[in-house]
Amino acid sequence: MVSRKSQTGSRHSVSISLIPIALLVLCVMGSLALVAHSAAMRQVSVELEREKLQLTQSFHYEAEGLLSVLARDEGLGDLVSGGQNRADRDRTLQNLLRRQNLDYAVLVSRMDGVTLAEVGEPDVILQRARAVQMVIDNSRMRGMEGATLGIGREARVAQDGTGLMTFATLPVGRTLVLIVTRPINTLALRRLATMLALPNLRVIAGRSTLESSLAITGLDSRAVMSVIWDPAREASDILGELALFGFIGTCLVATVGVLLFRRIRRSTEELLRREAQASHEARHDALSGLPNRTVFIDALNENMEDLPHRDHSVAVLLLDLDKFKDVNDTYGHAAGDGVLVEFGARVRPLLRQTDVLARLGGDEFAVLLPAVRSHLDATRLAQAIVDATNRPFVVDGIDMRIGVTVGIAIGPSDGTDSATLLRAADTALYRAKNEGRNRFNLYEHRMNEQERMRKLVDDELRGAIERDELTLVYQPQVHADSGRIASVEALVRWRHPVHGMISPSMFISAAEERGLIVPLGEWVMRRAMRDAARWPKLRVGVNVSAVQFRQKDFVRSVARVLKESAVQSSQLELELTEGVLVEDADQAQAAMMELRSLGVKLALDDFGTGYSSLIYLRRFAFDKIKIDKSFLDQMEATGESAILVHSVVHLGRALGLEVTAEGVETEEQRRFLQAVGCHLLQGYLFSKPVAAEQLDELLQVDGDISRYPPRQPTAA
Repeated sequence: MVSRKSQTGSRHSVSISLIPIALLVLCVMGSLALVAHSAAMRQVSVELEREKLQLTQSFHYEAEGLLSVLARDEGLGDLVSGGQNRADRDRTLQNLLRRQNLDYAVLVSRMDGVTLAEVGEPDVILQRARAVQMVIDNSRMRGMEGATLGIGREARVAQDGTGLMTFATLPVGRTLVLIVTRPINTLALRRLATMLALPNLRVIAGRSTLESSLAITGLDSRAVMSVIWDPAREASDILGELALFGFIGTCLVATVGVLLFRRIRRSTEELLRREAQASHEARHDALSGLPNRTVFIDALNENMEDLPHRDHSVAVLLLDLDKFKDVNDTYGHAAGDGVLVEFGARVRPLLRQTDVLARLGGDEFAVLLPAVRSHLDATRLAQAIVDATNRPFVVDGIDMRIGVTVGIAIGPSDGTDSATLLRAADTALYRAKNEGRNRFNLYEHRMNEQERMRKLVDDELRGAIERDELTLVYQPQVHADSGRIASVEALVRWRHPVHGMISPSMFISAAEERGLIVPLGEWVMRRAMRDAARWPKLRVGVNVSAVQFRQKDFVRSVARVLKESAVQSSQLELELTEGVLVEDADQAQAAMMELRSLGVKLALDDFGTGYSSLIYLRRFAFDKIKIDKSFLDQMEATGESAILVHSVVHLGRALGLEVTAEGVETEEQRRFLQAVGCHLLQGYLFSKPVAAEQLDELLQVDGDISRYPPRQPTAA
């Protein structure tokens, strides 16, 4: 019995001794649970405040962006033009709605609030009209003198009881106020949700009691809608992650005491903070705060998948900053970072609420336009970005100038998937860089063909010159009065044994880029002078590129060709463009004097297309000017072109120059040019460019060659 009592007492003693341990464990577990809960709630609160701040800033950008593009709209000037009636203004506002994706616009008198014009979507116009009238009435109650409305330049995001919208007022002229609204629709909310990483972003009526919500005030300052979203992380999720840490912490704290408890608390809070920060940084650029490549590709993929179900196109603009490396090298990387941040700040107001601007890395950015009606929408934006970038960037008081090159591709015409569309935009960007940078270029399907042609020129043009695979054709220039041939222009053609006839517009520009234009030009001149020997009374015009003309031994090469061909130097007429003269006018003038001393004739080609042709006529000794074909193309459509042609002809005759008009294709053009005194005419009305043998036939014609039907001429 004693033994049993002893065992019973021992068990009782053990049970009693376990009570404080159990209580301690419960206290520790309870303490850890409270700490974990407190940390989770604090983290959730911080995350919610950050999400609300980001959403508020995004709405601010949407509103400011609307006001910015509205103020730049070229059609606003029509609203203040005299003589407009209500119908005219309604049409002007309707056009404004289409251009800016608006759903309501009203033009009111600033003096008395009378509605002068009003357009909008039928299902919102009554609701918006009542809300806007409340804005006007409230404006009158702000203590303004007389009946003048107190409505100034204003933009904000608001709601009218039925939907969320961007609202803007803009004074137009002195007496008018323009009030517009643009809906923030499901697509816009989806874009914001993607950009800000806010799951299930949506709008509900009334004031939400959820913490993850943002109240939007109505235009009447009373009705309320709320934007709500699912929190990035629920407190229960965070607590679940902390369960394992809590159990381990409980065991350790029960063993070693309160000191370890404080360390666990600090570690838990730091872990949550870093995870929240990593979640944000994973989708945003750390420097500019813009969405990163991942966000951009996700948004592009989403729009490309939805493209077959929509009636508009998707455009991608790839932006590459010019001279940015110079900024880093000259002023340091800190200045370069400042330029990148400022560039993003300049581009963002140019975009619509549905557009996405992202930094892909380095000095590369990209813009996604998910809804474009035509390529003009993309090119207007590209030009606005180029103009905005051309303004000086001021960082730490230092003015820095850069540029931007833009490549544009539009789906589905340029690609039906994201990868293809991005490659097309990159090809357009590459072409824009090759054409001089600080500009934009639309992707064209022929670009791939041009790249192939460039490689063909690299690989085979030099050999084609050496193997004599090129050929020349000649286009006659006839007397305006008689139609008889006075001279010809030599034009080069390349008959490739595999690819057939290759257009000069393809291989000449590529030859200039690859340094082959000099041997090509020498070949053309040598062959033209060899053919000229069979036409001793005929001048032969040869085009000279700027690169060829600037060669130090150009004059000697001309003299050598004349000597080898044994023709009169007066038979050779070199056709120069303004580009030959721009870079080094003194060197060009000296070379031209040497050429004239040889007896070579000089003609200024494409006269009138440059800005300084008159200066060249005064300074340089030309024998002839050639009026560019573009003037004749527009002469029938615009009287100004006819006046310009008339003036150029009289100017040339007054200076003692021979005047030739290119591109003559109709009898009406011929009669006009003959009447104003043009000496020579060139164009399809008389003959296409023909081979030397066919030119022999035309030279046998005794009279106007336009009346003579020659054999099928060589294709031009």
